Amino acid sequence: MPVNRVKLYFLYAILFLVFTQGFWERYTPIPAQPILEILIIGITLLSYKSILNPLCYNFLFVLSVGLICSISTASSIAYFKSIRFVLYFFFLYDICRSTHFEIHQYLRLLKFLMGLVLLQGIASIIQIFVIEKQIEGYVGYMSSLGGSTATTFLVLVLSICMVILLYSNKQLPRKYIYFILLCIASAMLVGYSSGKRTIYFIAPITIILSVFLTRICINKYRLVEFRKKLIYISILIIILLPIYIIGATSTQFQLDNQVKKSGNRMEIISSMIEYAIFYENSEHKGRSTGRSGTTENILKSALNDSQYFLVGSGFNSYKNQNIARERNVIYGIVGFTRDVFSGGIIFAVLMSLWFIKAILYHDKIEQDPFSITLKYMILFSFLFTHFAYSADYVTHLKLTSLLIFILPIINSKEYVHIKEYLLTYLK
Repeated sequence: MPVNRVKLYFLYAILFLVFTQGFWERYTPIPAQPILEILIIGITLLSYKSILNPLCYNFLFVLSVGLICSISTASSIAYFKSIRFVLYFFFLYDICRSTHFEIHQYLRLLKFLMGLVLLQGIASIIQIFVIEKQIEGYVGYMSSLGGSTATTFLVLVLSICMVILLYSNKQLPRKYIYFILLCIASAMLVGYSSGKRTIYFIAPITIILSVFLTRICINKYRLVEFRKKLIYISILIIILLPIYIIGATSTQFQLDNQVKKSGNRMEIISSMIEYAIFYENSEHKGRSTGRSGTTENILKSALNDSQYFLVGSGFNSYKNQNIARERNVIYGIVGFTRDVFSGGIIFAVLMSLWFIKAILYHDKIEQDPFSITLKYMILFSFLFTHFAYSADYVTHLKLTSLLIFILPIINSKEYVHIKEYLLTYLK
């Protein structure tokens, strides 16, 4: 059996477990997480010879800094537990980008990935209409614990799908357009069924930004076609606006009953924004419970304490309520502040820069408009998530598993043949 085919089977199994982990946790005694990690270690051992490139050396440096910080705070075991999902992402990404898949193999992987995204939408429909509850921890079949993934998953899926839709040409079969629209709908349903408020703000911002970046990067000869698509998108948004309002008023925005009953769309949206601003900066007994306030408190603590600035409070120490209280924090830690809390400012900055480089790095291959736009929309998803919303890029594989298969298309020389095939439908 060719080694690439073995890798392919491993990747199918890993993807399946990543996107159905919540199902197994909710309804069966099957330990999905340990099985997933065993599979990742297995494919890494199978492919160890390929893990050598500039990203590897940069990553080793970041790991070394983190290790020094963990030794200084006596949290080395916690460090390796904390960092393992970033390690898994690095191993899987490097394995994929250095493996020469045939076009048909890779297209099947992408279709399988789309199917798993659609599965999250089906799970959300079951939750909405059968269970009849918005449960924050239930994120499709992906997760049963972390509700923030419902928002960050939407941002990443919407970023990728919008760029594909905006660049697609007439050669792309209509059925794939429908599948992409269904993927967007599935991601939206995941956010709604989890009762996430942020989706009503970040989804419009993501759409506007994708249109803006596409307009800057797209070839001039495609501008007429691009403008036509903008008209269709605008009409679709106007049609869907009532659904947007219904979703917002049924989610926990704590809107005044008079505002809800008035039906005044601008008044409803204005009240939503006011509540979001209040929530972001909320506090309890002088300790922050909103993300903005928590980020401010953690950075202030780091700047006022040289030891905390350099090495942090110890990996996973943010879970300790007593240590969190010392930093005037109750809730609202995001990816960047998690790293500051754990390993200090230097480690947090280096880890963020490594992720940015992983997204932007490429093997000196020609960068077409589609690849540039997609790359920067993925970067937007990372920056929003890591600095403003959650630690989803460093605490599991729900988001990075998508990047493992998307980034090689635009960054790796091993995928030039696949990229050329796909670009026949995207330029």
